[in-house]
Amino acid sequence: MNLPIALLFSFLAMPVLGQHDHAAESTAAGNTAPAPTLRATAQPWTQQPLLLPGRMARGERNTAVLRPQGIAATSVTVYAPEGPPERRKVDYPLGPEGAKIEAVTPKIGNYHWVIAREETPNEVRVASTAWYFGNPGASPKVLLQETKHELEIVPDPLPREHASYRESEQWRFLVRFNGQPLANQPLLLETAFGTRSTVFTNTAGVATVQFPRDFRPAGKRDGAHEDHGLRRAPFVLSTVKEADGRRYLTAFNLSYGEASDRNRSLGWGAAFGLIGMLAATPLLRRRPANHGETHHA
Repeated sequence: MNLPIALLFSFLAMPVLGQHDHAAESTAAGNTAPAPTLRATAQPWTQQPLLLPGRMARGERNTAVLRPQGIAATSVTVYAPEGPPERRKVDYPLGPEGAKIEAVTPKIGNYHWVIAREETPNEVRVASTAWYFGNPGASPKVLLQETKHELEIVPDPLPREHASYRESEQWRFLVRFNGQPLANQPLLLETAFGTRSTVFTNTAGVATVQFPRDFRPAGKRDGAHEDHGLRRAPFVLSTVKEADGRRYLTAFNLSYGEASDRNRSLGWGAAFGLIGMLAATPLLRRRPANHGETHHA
């Protein structure tokens, strides 16, 4: 049994494939990788307004392309965490492929906040997202506190660099109207895998959202995308409020990742299965000897 035991310890010493766990920060500062490029589908997974990544040229670290979906906007607005006053809020026109946005300066990165807006006399619709540029920059804490439009969904906080929201994790989101927190306001979560759930804000206007454990097996054409060793899929949070004869709808979309313990559990399950096989080896070896014995009266 020396060889099987050696194989067992070699197996246990191997790192479990797919583990890429970044602890989520509990303070309002963070970084993350950009959301994945989504495959085109015949039926959209949500009717909420979205800001999705478009095609980008390779090597352009300080630019990105975002395309609105489900909203009739003519431009996108980018808010930067720092920089010259004239660059803290910039409008970018929409072209056939979307809007090409830029970091506040080539040397300043971190999170930028992006919105697309559609306004009529009866309704205001807003799509929002966070985009991370790779260079160092100011914490997004102050940026997130700034009021940018009427009805807002504000992450509290955002994930840090190369991290992500993840399955089964709980994250806080602030809902406010004209800068004031909204209590008992419904917040709808939708994922690309079809999960729908609603939570309500507390008296401080904060809702705690638990991301569902709904990733499908790897390999299926489900819109998931691998980024930094972590499979990600899109989600959107949305809420609606009527005030002064007008309907306000706002949505925040980004991506969330597969739970890190999925592959870890699979690896340990295989290890225990191998241990069981090794434990049965002596019994398998003894059976032929016993079977060949001749008994005499």
